[in-house]
Amino acid sequence: MPDTTFKQLEHDLWVQKAPDYDDNFAVLTRTAIEPMLQPLGDISGLRLLDVACGTGHLAGEAARRGALAEGLDFAETMVEIASRNYPGVPFRVGDAEALPYPDHHFDVVACAFGLLHLPNPETGIAEAYRALRPGGRYVFTVWCSPEQGHEYLDLVMGAIQEHGRLDVDLPPAPPMFRFASEDECRRVLGAAGFADPDISNVTIVWRCSDPQNIIDLAYRCMVRAHLLFDAQTDHDRAAIFQAIRKGAERYRKNGRIEMNFAAKLVVAAKH
Repeated sequence: MPDTTFKQLEHDLWVQKAPDYDDNFAVLTRTAIEPMLQPLGDISGLRLLDVACGTGHLAGEAARRGALAEGLDFAETMVEIASRNYPGVPFRVGDAEALPYPDHHFDVVACAFGLLHLPNPETGIAEAYRALRPGGRYVFTVWCSPEQGHEYLDLVMGAIQEHGRLDVDLPPAPPMFRFASEDECRRVLGAAGFADPDISNVTIVWRCSDPQNIIDLAYRCMVRAHLLFDAQTDHDRAAIFQAIRKGAERYRKNGRIEMNFAAKLVVAAKH
C-alpha cells in the first residue's frame, strides 16, 4: 500500500463500491440535493455539470427540473450506474482536477461531497472556476467534523481513537474536514476567484435498526473508514467494533438508531 497513491486507492475502491453505494449511501446523500438546487432558483435551460457525480442523482434531478445537466466521475462503475439510473442524461468518466470541457462552458458546477476525495482540491476548485461562465455559480457540500455535529463520524472515529490508532500506514491524504472550516473555505474560494460565498449548515439524518449497520455502512460505502478499520490489529478492531455497537445505543429513538450527518453547503459566484 505505501506505493499506492491516495487517488489510486480512492479510484479502485469506489469502482468496487458503486453498487452498494447506490443501494445504501446514495439514499442518504440524495437528501442534500434539494438544499443544493434550491438556492439556484429556476435552472431550466442552464448548463449544469455534476462533478464527482457518483450514481447520478443530482444531475438526474437537475435534468428533471429542466437543466441541461450532465455528470462526470472518475469511477467507471459509478458512471455505468448513473447512465442506467438516468438514461436521458449524459455521463462520462473523467477527472475533477482536469475537466474535459472548454472554458466558460457551464452556468452551474455542482459537487456533492466530492471535494474530500480529491488529492488536490484547490485544482478541482480552479477547474470548476475555469469551466464556469462569468456570473456562473459553484455549489458544493462537504461533511462537517465530528465536533460540528457529525454524529456518525464522532462515534466511529472516537471508537478508533480510544481503542486503536488513527495514525495508520495509509497513503497521504488531504485533511478530510478542511472545507468544513468556513474561514478556510472562504480563503480557498477567494484565491480561486469566486465572490464571497454563502455558507450554511445542512443536517442529514441516517437511520438504521441494528448497530452492526454502522460498521457495515463503512465497509460498503466509504473508503477512509473502511481502510482505518482494516489497518487495526485484530484485537483493537474487535474492541473498536464493540465500542461502536455499544455507543450506537445512545442514538436510539423509538426503536431505531438515528444519527446526524452534518454538512456544509457552499454557494459561490464567479466574478
